[in-house]
Amino acid sequence: LLSKELNPFEIFYYSSLLHLVFVKIHPFQDGNGRTARLIEKWLLIEKIGKKAASVQLEKNYYKNLNDYYSNIRKVGLEYEDLDYSKSLNFLLMTAKGIDEQK
Repeated sequence: LLSKELNPFEIFYYSSLLHLVFVKIHPFQDGNGRTARLIEKWLLIEKIGKKAASVQLEKNYYKNLNDYYSNIRKVGLEYEDLDYSKSLNFLLMTAKGIDEQK
């Protein structure tokens, strides 16, 4: 992804998808959500530049906490049963949050 030219839609899609996949892998006892948000922000900054630092991912997810967890659960609970085709609502959360910040 880093070496590939992405359009704005793809940048937000892949950054959100990285967040979701990391949360579903759940490698740590604690801090998975914070790390996933950091990974999401990192890709945004890598692709968009410093402007992406002003995107308030954490505030948006906190403001919509019930939707955040609900959209994560829609993908599935058990790793073997994950269905990322159900992830659209989660993937749109960042874009909606940016639109609300305007």
